[in-house]
Amino acid sequence: MTAILLSVRPVYAAGLLTGAKTAEVRRRFPEQPAGTTIYVYSSTPERAVLGTLRLDGIDRPAVEEVWQQYEHRIQISRPALEEYLANCEHAAILRVSKPVVWAAPVPLHQLRDLVGVEPAQSFRYLDDGHRDAITRVHTDPCSEDLALAL
Repeated sequence: MTAILLSVRPVYAAGLLTGAKTAEVRRRFPEQPAGTTIYVYSSTPERAVLGTLRLDGIDRPAVEEVWQQYEHRIQISRPALEEYLANCEHAAILRVSKPVVWAAPVPLHQLRDLVGVEPAQSFRYLDDGHRDAITRVHTDPCSEDLALAL
């Protein structure tokens, strides 16, 4: 099954991984089946994969309905939300659950050097090989013999 590497700002990554933020707002996002694993990449200054989430589903409300329907789940201020969704008709709301925080995050240099993955600005797909490599790096961060053979 395909997984997603989701790039988020550190404040939102923290909310997602504590379970306080149960929905992530995106301007657009492709269809993905419920049960997809989301790897949470916290952008600058952390620059690391911090853990995983389960995608429960994707809603696509009209932009003017997002605040009313999701304000208690998205942990973003209304002005910031409106600025982010400016010029969009619909939003993609990723409903997530089952956060798992890793004791050993996978920093950007290991993601690049050992996994062979560069985080995208928004998201990127991960194939089974990438998922396996991230798991190996996260469970044994000191090993230098973890390079992904693609």
